[in-house]
Amino acid sequence: MEVKSVLEDHKVRAKSILVEMEVQQYLVLAEHLINSNPFQRKRVRGSKTVYSLLKRDFLEGCVIPPIVLAYTKDGGDFASNPMKAFHEEKTHFSLLDGLQRTYTLLDLRSEIEDPEVLTTFMKRRIRCEIYQGIDRLGILYRMLTLNTGQTTMSLRHQVEIMYIDFLDTRIEHVQLLREPEKTSRALSAYSFKDAIDGFNAYIARSESPLDRGEILDNITSLENISKETRDKDLFRDFILAWDRFIVAIDGLALRLPDDDLEEDLRGDEDGNASPRNWGSTGLRAFKRPQALSGFGASVSILRDAGDDVSLSLLDFSTLEIGGDGDEFMLSLNRSISTLNSRAKRIGNAQRLYFRQFFRALVSPSSGSFMNLVKSESEAMTSSLRIGI
Repeated sequence: MEVKSVLEDHKVRAKSILVEMEVQQYLVLAEHLINSNPFQRKRVRGSKTVYSLLKRDFLEGCVIPPIVLAYTKDGGDFASNPMKAFHEEKTHFSLLDGLQRTYTLLDLRSEIEDPEVLTTFMKRRIRCEIYQGIDRLGILYRMLTLNTGQTTMSLRHQVEIMYIDFLDTRIEHVQLLREPEKTSRALSAYSFKDAIDGFNAYIARSESPLDRGEILDNITSLENISKETRDKDLFRDFILAWDRFIVAIDGLALRLPDDDLEEDLRGDEDGNASPRNWGSTGLRAFKRPQALSGFGASVSILRDAGDDVSLSLLDFSTLEIGGDGDEFMLSLNRSISTLNSRAKRIGNAQRLYFRQFFRALVSPSSGSFMNLVKSESEAMTSSLRIGI
């Protein structure tokens, strides 16, 4: 193993160490690496993928792009003794870029039957780039900027990477669900992605959904807002405030009249659907990502404007319908249907509507304070006035 260069990466404040090594030296670490990073995507399978071609190319002498690793041992000095680090400090390495290449090398080691071919393969040289001293923020940034291949991360995956350490935050009785686990019908169970979208709306003072470009923007600016966004207590306060609203809505037993019920259309993972019935019950109407993002944006906007509003003090014990419950549900569904018919971007219009709804609902200085009927009327009027 040879260290070829050591450069300072000022963006992530780490050393970038380029090394050349034999395949057999890298494979000492490889089996640990494929299980070491919870942010990695799943393995790509299929005989027609570009990764299946990599096996043949590598055996024919193709030089593969460098595999990128993070080395996070406090005070570690990889360059002075790289082989010792590979053998004795495996737990301090994680894989930033090159998961599929690593699987390919492991597969070849097990599939090659000819001893001479195997020996030649194991001695073939590859490059690795080691980021020494990189912190978690740097790891996330590098993973997203390096992820430019054929199988880009989904938006949901990127959001989870940004806030993965919030998933194990204990929030009293509330349950946060990863997407594959999103099956619970419990009252206080919420999609992790929806919760993070709402929390990001609170931090950004905007109900607009995240896109891939904004994920990277957020990563680059996390240092400036880290005191707020990395505060698990703030995230906890946000989720508990939302849960208090949802519990209050459940207690009102809101439901569309039987003659107007249709099966709800749930839409895609971002909720961008155009159902005739937005929600047949109060829970189905509000327990959606658009409502959660609108809630987050409205609370922070009101707070910045000087209103006496805070997540920890939001109390929905006085929440009232303010009129006939059936009529409220009909009016809310009609409003969403009108927005859907007019808006160029339906999801954005729905988020704007809920931002206006919660601005009216939770502001103590509002004439619609804790009144669902008045807040719904104000939300629709102001949304149309703003323009959709």
